[in-house]
Amino acid sequence: MTIPAATARVFLGAIALALTAVEFAPLFLGRSIYEVSFLGIHVGATIAIVFLIVGSSSRRKAGDDVALIDVVCALAALACAVYFASQGLRISERIEGVDEVLPLDYVFGLLLILLLLEACRRITGIVLTVLALLFIAYVFLGPYLPGGLAHRGMSLMRFVDLQVLSTQAIFGTPISASAHMVFYFVVVGAFLERSGAGQLFVDLAYCVTGRAWGGAAKASVISSGLFGTVSGSAVANVLVDGIITIPLMKRTGFKGALAGAIEATASTGGQLAPPVMGAAAFILADIVGVSYASVAYAAIVPAALYYLSLYVVVDSYSRRHGLGPSAVLPVAEAFAGLRERWHILVPLGVMIYLLMEGFSLKLVGAASVAAIVVVSWARPSTRMNLAAMYEAVVNGARAAAEVAIPSAVAGIIVGILVQTGMALHLERWLLDIAGNSLMVSLIGAMILTLIFGMGMPTSAAYLVAAVLVGPALQHLGVPALAAHLFIFYFAVLSMVTPPVALAAYAAAGISGASLWTTGWYAFLIAIPGFMIPFAFVFDQGILLQGEWPHIVLVVTTTSIGVISFSAALGGFAFGPLAWPARLALFALSPLLIDPAVTTSIIGGAGVALVLGYQLWRHKFLARGVAATS
Repeated sequence: MTIPAATARVFLGAIALALTAVEFAPLFLGRSIYEVSFLGIHVGATIAIVFLIVGSSSRRKAGDDVALIDVVCALAALACAVYFASQGLRISERIEGVDEVLPLDYVFGLLLILLLLEACRRITGIVLTVLALLFIAYVFLGPYLPGGLAHRGMSLMRFVDLQVLSTQAIFGTPISASAHMVFYFVVVGAFLERSGAGQLFVDLAYCVTGRAWGGAAKASVISSGLFGTVSGSAVANVLVDGIITIPLMKRTGFKGALAGAIEATASTGGQLAPPVMGAAAFILADIVGVSYASVAYAAIVPAALYYLSLYVVVDSYSRRHGLGPSAVLPVAEAFAGLRERWHILVPLGVMIYLLMEGFSLKLVGAASVAAIVVVSWARPSTRMNLAAMYEAVVNGARAAAEVAIPSAVAGIIVGILVQTGMALHLERWLLDIAGNSLMVSLIGAMILTLIFGMGMPTSAAYLVAAVLVGPALQHLGVPALAAHLFIFYFAVLSMVTPPVALAAYAAAGISGASLWTTGWYAFLIAIPGFMIPFAFVFDQGILLQGEWPHIVLVVTTTSIGVISFSAALGGFAFGPLAWPARLALFALSPLLIDPAVTTSIIGGAGVALVLGYQLWRHKFLARGVAATS
């Protein structure tokens, strides 16, 4: 039995409007509701949204009816939301582990966990769900496990107490960041997209790069970076931007797999780029205990270096393979579109200003949405009416569910790691294996985070890795912000790391190329970006921390290293690079990316010699050709 699609859409719209009203209500009421009440509504409503938009085996299309059982599950999730909202005062005043767990706490707590796990399976796939189930099993099997894995175990009452009657698990840091931070910017992104910002970014990119070498690919790098700053999702970015950029790249001479890889790598970097980074960045700010503006400020140079590396790779490859300026690119249409939509950039300026001034994220989100709506009325082509605003709210709530569900499930895992003592055991184990070597620990943290990111959303991969390896890195003297940004970067880059490179696979679906080939191309293009986190761990000047003369010096040397490595990857510097010169640049460039003075001097001298030879060689060849003609 099914429910008609039209009825389900009305139900979905009502949930989206109610959730948005609850999220923004404290701003207008001047006070907040109890934390568990607020988070309970957020979790319950987003679970209900998932059951309405995703079937048991695949996502529903716009006109698909909804199975009755899914509607029942959505109603059950809303019932859980109502229950925990009504228990806010009692839960906020009770003492965890001391006060009794009521019978209804068991009923609604266990029901919420079951619904959450099924919603997670539907929205993120099987990996995170199975991992959560393994950790839940670990809770109850602890006394029977051997050696360091053993723990005292946990009763069902204690498990329910931890998971739903405290702020350490489901209602812990991950879902708190989702509800108090991410939601507002997801809604802002939905309003921007509905007002035409996505097309504006594409038009802007073609205006800048349309007459350059490899112009279509460079436009993909720029537009994906711009759109990624407000979308917060690598896969969504690929699906929106790649539909335009990938076919144009193919028409201008790029192989399908390479076109998809460039789009995937550029889209992935959007989560690294301020002002609105991926959802994990908001969780990072909450864990480290700094403002989100501080995280965004620290991420400016690493994000710029990441996109600089992509731009240079594309430029070098295009010049090596003769992919010059193309008349195929719609430059004239882009200029016309830019004139038509340029005013949509104004709300972005408002948002950045409010963020940098330290206003609450609730206020920043509300003011940005209001600015988008007001500014959209400047032109008929961008004007948002009530229907468009309603659609943006619904799309925002749907996108919020994609963040909230894995965040809540990650909360289950984190709560278990902390309560069973497993997190502390793993920290000691990692330190013992690394032998207190920072470089070995960093490499281990990178590998572990990339593994977690294979098939898991970025926010969940970051959070689990942060709990497991973050304390170990800090124990070795890495500042908290640098340590967590290191983990965050690799959680993001897992989107283009085989064997499960989700962003690359989404791009391959558009380009029609092999999934495996596209994934490996994306990984190769992103290699310079893999070195940037190591650089800012060893010198926080790259995070704009410290004295300005030192910051300028370290950013300059690192930039030269990134440019020379990327040029070697693309195979061109003043002319085609022979393999001995490419290998030399591959070996010397990381010495510049390492901020130490000695390595920077050695690397800089070596790179200068190779590039000087390249310049002399190709000028000499050019003179020889001119003399014989």
